[in-house]
Amino acid sequence: MRKIVVAVLSAIVVGLMLVPSGVSAGSNTVSFTDRQGDLGKPWYSAAQGSHTAGDPLSWWSGNSPISNAGYLDLRSGWVTVKGNTVTMGLTVDSPLTMDSKLPQGITEVRWAWYFYLSIDVTYGGYYAPYSVYILWDGADFSAALVDHTSGSPPFVVTPLDNFVVDGNVLTVTMSLASIPGVVAWYSQSLVMYGSPWPLDQLPSAGGWNGPDITDFQGPLAVYWPWQAMP
Repeated sequence: MRKIVVAVLSAIVVGLMLVPSGVSAGSNTVSFTDRQGDLGKPWYSAAQGSHTAGDPLSWWSGNSPISNAGYLDLRSGWVTVKGNTVTMGLTVDSPLTMDSKLPQGITEVRWAWYFYLSIDVTYGGYYAPYSVYILWDGADFSAALVDHTSGSPPFVVTPLDNFVVDGNVLTVTMSLASIPGVVAWYSQSLVMYGSPWPLDQLPSAGGWNGPDITDFQGPLAVYWPWQAMP
């Protein structure tokens, strides 16, 4: 891992770490908190008829390499809008350090923020119109915005330079104009097996999984665990 801190945004990071869960004063930040130790348990049993009740479904055992990678376990997240700038962040359960390694069998990790133009699930699409990722291949970090609004690949991928990975805090800052009209968002951690799917394409069948996803909470968390935009 050659570079942990990719851009110096420490003042923003410190300020955001003080934001409580929910909507901040002035409504320019919306945040969530997430259960600890729920890797591989993002969904609840369908028999309960709800994402918010019942027993968690387990995808991996508690001692699997993925279950022990605490940096995949989302603990909180936020989106802040200030003027024409949007900053998104995540805290994870364990810090990323110079000694951190990918879980056995994993070739890349992605931390994602998905942005939606509507929470009407009939308007179309499993995929968010806009996605922002921090990516880590075990050595280097990068970040990118993916615009899916064309409806079919190849999608427009814009590399992002203003991002930070600092211990257990990950942040990305970009222009709000890059995601026009969005009304909701949620976050997820992803792991890739073999060759990761290119960001300008739709995810391949198999070859990846989502160890953790924003807990279902709040009035917008219906089809996906949406949080409102600030």
